[in-house]
Amino acid sequence: MLRLENITKRFGPVVANRGVSLEVKRGEVLALLGENGAGKTTLVSLLYGLYAPDEGRILLEGQEVVIPSPRVAQRLGIALVPQHPELVEAHSVAENLALGLELPPFFSRRALLKRLQALLQDHPLGVDLRAPVHRLSAGEKQRVELLRALLSRPKVLILDEPTSVLTPKEAEDLFQEVRRLKERGLAILFISHKLDEVLDIADRIVVLRAGEKVGEVWRAEADKGLLVRLMVGRGVA
Repeated sequence: MLRLENITKRFGPVVANRGVSLEVKRGEVLALLGENGAGKTTLVSLLYGLYAPDEGRILLEGQEVVIPSPRVAQRLGIALVPQHPELVEAHSVAENLALGLELPPFFSRRALLKRLQALLQDHPLGVDLRAPVHRLSAGEKQRVELLRALLSRPKVLILDEPTSVLTPKEAEDLFQEVRRLKERGLAILFISHKLDEVLDIADRIVVLRAGEKVGEVWRAEADKGLLVRLMVGRGVA
């Protein structure tokens, strides 16, 4: 579904990604694992049109694509749930979700609610569409971000450290939704530095260290010791 070939990104003398190649398939969760500063967020930014790669290419369904902006990424079928929710606090859940839709002028609130309820009937994440965003918990805000991403009917869903603001119960609820989306055929790229999460949710695991891909393993073949050695370059007691 989505393939990166020899992606390199530099910021002046700093090489954030060097020759990274990976592939995430339809109906699969690929975990991108690495310490803070390993290059995970830069790679996500390249996929979502926030940066352009200096070298390498991105292929979607076998065709090379250029992604100059998040709008183009969305049109191509790539959706991102950011690490920290980026919602308009003064608006309602429905109004925030509407920002991702193409609506005619003077669309009424009642019509908006009706349309959103129809679009979201397959995604029972339990968020009140009328609720003001500033009253939501961190977990509820993250669910709103996920719903906003799903409204674009993506082919590829990128989850950038989605549990960083969640309680363990909220994280488990998120994982259940990720499994359901995988069964529906989405290609899911799950970015994290938490070993337990990766071993719980991933089908395959790619490890970055200092901007380079240093390992790729199937979940069934992975354990914490192996992943730690790949992440930091040595065993850790």
